[in-house]
Amino acid sequence: MSQNLIDDLRYRHDIDGLRAIAVGLVLLFHADFGCSGGYIGVDVFFVISGFLITSLIWRDLESGRFTFANFWERRMRRIAPALIVLTLATVIAGWFLLLPTDFENLGQATASQAVFAANFHYWRNSGYFTGAADEKPLLQTWSLAVEEQFYLIAPFFFWAIFQLPFFRRRTTLCWTLILALAISLGASIYGVEHHPWAAFYLLPTRAWELLLGSLIAFIPTNFLITKRRSLCEIASLVGLTLILVPAFAYTKLTPFPGLSALPPCGGTALLIWANGSPDGKPYTLIGRTLSLRPIVFIGTISYSLYLWHWPFLAYARYLALLPLSYTDRAIALALGFVFAILSWRFIETPFRTRQLGTSRKAMFAYAGTGLATVFVSGLVCLVAHGFPHRFDAHIREMASAREDKGYLINLNAKDIAAGKLIKLGATDPSLSPQILVWGDSHAMSALPAFDQLLKKKGIAGRAATHQGTAPIINWHKSTAGSRTETIEYNDSVMTYIEQNHIPHVILVGYWLSYGDARGHYSEDFNHALVATVRRLVEAGSCPWILMDVPIHRFDIPKALTNRAISAGDIATLSTKPSPTNVLDGIDQRIIDQIEAAGGRILDPKPRFLDPSGQRYLVQSEGVVLYRDGGHLTVKGARQVLVPFLQDSLISEMP
Repeated sequence: MSQNLIDDLRYRHDIDGLRAIAVGLVLLFHADFGCSGGYIGVDVFFVISGFLITSLIWRDLESGRFTFANFWERRMRRIAPALIVLTLATVIAGWFLLLPTDFENLGQATASQAVFAANFHYWRNSGYFTGAADEKPLLQTWSLAVEEQFYLIAPFFFWAIFQLPFFRRRTTLCWTLILALAISLGASIYGVEHHPWAAFYLLPTRAWELLLGSLIAFIPTNFLITKRRSLCEIASLVGLTLILVPAFAYTKLTPFPGLSALPPCGGTALLIWANGSPDGKPYTLIGRTLSLRPIVFIGTISYSLYLWHWPFLAYARYLALLPLSYTDRAIALALGFVFAILSWRFIETPFRTRQLGTSRKAMFAYAGTGLATVFVSGLVCLVAHGFPHRFDAHIREMASAREDKGYLINLNAKDIAAGKLIKLGATDPSLSPQILVWGDSHAMSALPAFDQLLKKKGIAGRAATHQGTAPIINWHKSTAGSRTETIEYNDSVMTYIEQNHIPHVILVGYWLSYGDARGHYSEDFNHALVATVRRLVEAGSCPWILMDVPIHRFDIPKALTNRAISAGDIATLSTKPSPTNVLDGIDQRIIDQIEAAGGRILDPKPRFLDPSGQRYLVQSEGVVLYRDGGHLTVKGARQVLVPFLQDSLISEMP
């Protein structure tokens, strides 16, 4: 070829400055410092990685220096040392800080990370924006796994293209990348609607972000707008705006990635492109600002900073019974910053400059041994079930309340249409179901009480449950599926009730979660709830609405064990009764409409009051009532709800 597609790849200070913006946004988001959409910083990293990796691969291919071994050696030097040390340090800390089930989960995450599959682990085990995720000390490694998987595929992809002269042409190459990018983006858009967590965590729906960086690597820096400095300045300003506006406008409820990821990714691509120049110097005012030494330094340590800040925040949240204060979060970030500098200076730099692992063979030996150690460490924690004997029998018993759960069953519309509901109570096939429990995960946690009571009374029952989904027709605020899926599911439950003439239907839910941040319900929710009650009455059913159990702001088994170790008391932290809490914040006029329509209200909260009537119990007669802050244990549901339902529900049934 007469001219390389990619000019001499020089170090660009502005890209390190862009890394600083990315990691800064992530830190602000993780620490809850007012940057509600700061998670888009990860997407900025993806575009940067795609640009740099593609540039390096193609430059080496054109110069005849490319080998797979050389490429992966450089990736190992960049990624493995700091990641290995961070992971092992996190596991060691977990030995002293985590309860058995949490330490076991950390072991699984650790082993997954060692084989570049952390994103699969978190996809299957948690959401990124849930409270429980805030306490997972290796959650940040999911994005590294996505990049590592891209690094395994990208060299083969570009090497294969390079073997075909036709595809080496700039135009053909760009259109090939655009096609691949479009396919991945389409999968991401579809996934956000139908499989949101898979779309968030997995490479096929994230690859387009890296490929966008790859595409920029092949668009010349003197193409169109770069012929005029003013247009470059405008492009840079637009690019920065497209990053910063979503960072502060998006929230945890924004569907992501999909189309929502286009602005920050496009903005990153614009900044990289508009500031490219043959001499490596930034081309615009924004580019020069990003190249300032303090900003570049943060970008230089951004990898270690991304790694180390999160375990400090996660462990701090884990140990705290209540939300961390501003000062606590600031201290956690400061500690992460200190460890990031140490990691960059004494771990990253020696390996990257070949002071350690001087040869390729030595580097692979270091990385292989380190990753094997990480994998075995995680596997041992997993097989040993988190080493429960680190604690005495009393503490283990309280900690085990987290696993005291049953009926964790998510049904869908097809299950309901096929009659595959959860069976409760009497098992005699000749008995028709008299009761149907319809609700979300809080309904699941109440089912052991319904099952025990109905068996005792010889009554057959059924249950339809799906987490995060209110038992209300024609309404949607679900964390577990799309609007279409939610409405179809609830319609199928209503149809089942009508076709099978169920006499009593109990609606159970985490009602407060379906309001807004201030605990207020929308008119749509109020209307849909009343409409559901009326539809049930028209079907000949008696609707019962079971208000929620008292909700606490902390993980109860963890709090009890922590206090047992420190000889403290959590009574003062328990939720206090209040008039608002009695009806879960539902307006009295809506309660009146429900009762006027034929619905009945069941409120179990008084049964949880301590003898003084001032606090709600979290433990009774040696039984831990909750497995977290709001879901009852099996033992807790049977102990408190069975007598309550006997008195308030069964006694009222004809």
